[in-house]
Amino acid sequence: MDIDDSLHQNVLDDKFYSILKNISSPNRQERYEAVQCVRKILSVENNPPIDRVISSGLVPILHKYLVDETDTSIQYEASWALTNVASGSSEHTNYIVENEIHKSIIDLLSTCNNIDFLEQNIWALGNIIGDSSQHRDSILNEGIVLHLVEILKTHSKKSLVSNISWTISNLCRGTPRPAFRFIKPLLPSIKSLLLTWHKEADIISDTLWALSFLTESTSEEKEIFNNVISMGLAEIVIEIIFKSDQNSCIIPGFRTIGNMLSGPDDVTEYLLQCNVLKVFPKFLSSPKASLVKEGYWCLSNITSGPTNQIQRVIEEGLVKRAIETGKKSSINMETKREITWAIINAITGSSTPQLLYLIKNGCLECLKNNYPTAQAQANLFHYYLDGITNILKLVIKHTKETNCLKLFNTHIDDQFFDELLDDFNSCPPEFVEDYSRIGFSYSQLNQVVQQIVELKKSKGEDVNEVYSDNGTTDNIKRSVEFDYDYDYEEVDESAEEEASDYEDDIAKLNEMDINE
Repeated sequence: MDIDDSLHQNVLDDKFYSILKNISSPNRQERYEAVQCVRKILSVENNPPIDRVISSGLVPILHKYLVDETDTSIQYEASWALTNVASGSSEHTNYIVENEIHKSIIDLLSTCNNIDFLEQNIWALGNIIGDSSQHRDSILNEGIVLHLVEILKTHSKKSLVSNISWTISNLCRGTPRPAFRFIKPLLPSIKSLLLTWHKEADIISDTLWALSFLTESTSEEKEIFNNVISMGLAEIVIEIIFKSDQNSCIIPGFRTIGNMLSGPDDVTEYLLQCNVLKVFPKFLSSPKASLVKEGYWCLSNITSGPTNQIQRVIEEGLVKRAIETGKKSSINMETKREITWAIINAITGSSTPQLLYLIKNGCLECLKNNYPTAQAQANLFHYYLDGITNILKLVIKHTKETNCLKLFNTHIDDQFFDELLDDFNSCPPEFVEDYSRIGFSYSQLNQVVQQIVELKKSKGEDVNEVYSDNGTTDNIKRSVEFDYDYDYEEVDESAEEEASDYEDDIAKLNEMDINE
C-alpha cells in the first residue's frame, strides 16, 4: 500500500468511525450528517465501500430511516444511499432484495409527496430490476406497474419521466422475457411517452428499447403484436424513425419494426399499409454497417411473405437495390448474408413475372457472387440451392422468351455449376446434420442442370407452355439474430436516401418535430 492509499484508508476509517458513532444519535443533526456521509462515500466513482457499509450493519439502519416519514431530509439521504448499494454488484443487489427493502420502496411510491424523493426511489428500483430477471419478476409481482402508470399521469418533471422510461425499459428486458400480463397496462403510458416527449432523445430511446424487448419472439408474440397494433404504436414508431436523426432512437425503433416483420404475414401487411417501406432508405443508405445489415434483415422478412408483399418492395425499388448492393465486394459478410436471404426469399415466393424481374435485374449475378456467403451458413445454403433450382426450372419452361435464357447464360456459366455440384462432397463438418436436406436440393439441382444442358443445344425450339408454378420450398421468416452492441464501422454504400411521399394520418404525429 503506497502513501496515498494509506492516507485514503485512514480518512475512510475516520469517516466510518464518525458514522457508526452518530448514525443512531439522539441528536437529529448528527444523525442527518451521518446518513449523508454514508451516501457520499457510496457515491464515489471508483470502488465505493459497499461491502464495508453492509458488514458494518448500516443497511438496516438506512432502511429504518427510509420508511420514517417524520424527517424527510434524512429519509431522502437514506434512499440515495440505498440506491447506491443496489447499483453495486449482484451480491449487493441480492442483499437489498433479501432484506425486502425493495418492498418498502414500492410502498413509498404511493405515499411520497416529494418529487425528488420519488425520483430517487424509482432510480433504486430501476437498479434492482436491471440486475436480473428474478429481481425484475419480484418487483413486477409487487405491483410496480400500476404505480408507474399513476405517477406518469400526475408528474411531468423531465428527470423523473426519464427515470421512469429507463425503469420501464428494464422491466421489459431480461431472459426470459416478463409475462405480458404484467407489461400490458404500461402500453398506454408507452404511447403517451412517445407522443408527449418526442423532443427528448433519452426518453424516446429508452421507451423504444422497451418496445423492442417486448416485441421479440416469445410464446405470447401474437397477443403482444395485436396489442401493439391496436394501440397505434406501430404507426408512431414508424414516424419517429422517419423523422429522427438520432441513432439512439432510430436503432431501437427499427429493431421494434424488425421484430414485428419477423412475425405473421398479416402483421407485415399491416406495417406495409402503414408505409413502413419509407424508412428503409435511411437504413440501406447508412454509413453504419450495423444499420445496413438490420435493414436487409427486415427486408428479407418482407420478401419471405406472399407475392403481393414481394410486389410492394419491388415497386419501391428495394429488391433492385439489394441486388446492386449484394454485387459490391466492399460489403461485409454479415450484410451480404442478409441480402442473400432477401433475394432467396423473393425467389422462393415470387410469381413467374416477379421471378423474371429478378433475373432481368441481376439476381443471378448477385447470387453467384455471394455463393461463399451462402455456403457458410447451412440453413441459408439449403434455401440458396432451392432458389437456384427455381430459377433453372423457370428458364426451362420459359424457352419462348429467348431473352430470359440469354440473361441466364450471361450470368451463370458451366464453371459455376461445376463448382456448385462438386462442393457438396467438401462441405465443412458443421453441415453434417444438414446433409440430407442439402443433398436433396443438390439432387434437384443436378437434374435441372442436366435439363439446361440439353436446352442449350436447342435454343431456337418453340415451346407452347410458357408459365408454370415455381418454388420447391416454403419461404422463411427469421427472428432477430443481432447483438445489442452495435459495431458502427463504415460501409461503402453510395446509394442516396430516396425521398418518399407520405400523408400523415395521425394529427398529433403530423405536428411532431423530432429534432427541434
